[in-house]
Amino acid sequence: MSFEPSAGERVLWQGRPHGIRGFIRPMDLFFLVFTLLIGFLFGTTAAATPNAGLFFLFPVVVFGLLFAGPRLIGILRESAGVSYVVTDRRILVRNRGRLVELDLANLPYLELERSWLSGRLIYFGPRQMYEGWGGFYGGSPAPAFRGLVDADAVYRTISDARMAARQR
Repeated sequence: MSFEPSAGERVLWQGRPHGIRGFIRPMDLFFLVFTLLIGFLFGTTAAATPNAGLFFLFPVVVFGLLFAGPRLIGILRESAGVSYVVTDRRILVRNRGRLVELDLANLPYLELERSWLSGRLIYFGPRQMYEGWGGFYGGSPAPAFRGLVDADAVYRTISDARMAARQR
């Protein structure tokens, strides 16, 4: 399994994600709202004390360091290390230690999602029920192209290449 095209294989598209939006998941938004809510509750509970600001900042800093900090580092690492290639035979996704190779002739699933949170994503397999819940429940996410500006055109390219590969 190689990230480079094989002999006789033609590259139809290659790219990288644009920004981190495609890597943000609903659980990330939950952690942000949860942290602010806990900070608000701590702050209002201690409003009568002269150091009410510290009571607000304590949970924000603690929960931020426990939840938001590691997830933000993970998002930045994942978005910086990923690259995508579509050839006339395969789809390749490389992300640091993970290399996913999908045969276009046998690709059973192709989905273009337009999410208000993550933008446009192209999935190559059905997603797990708890995918994106902060790494809990185990398993790896479904292979996907995330953070593409031209996701509609890439989806059409993949769909056309899949039809051509099946006719061979």
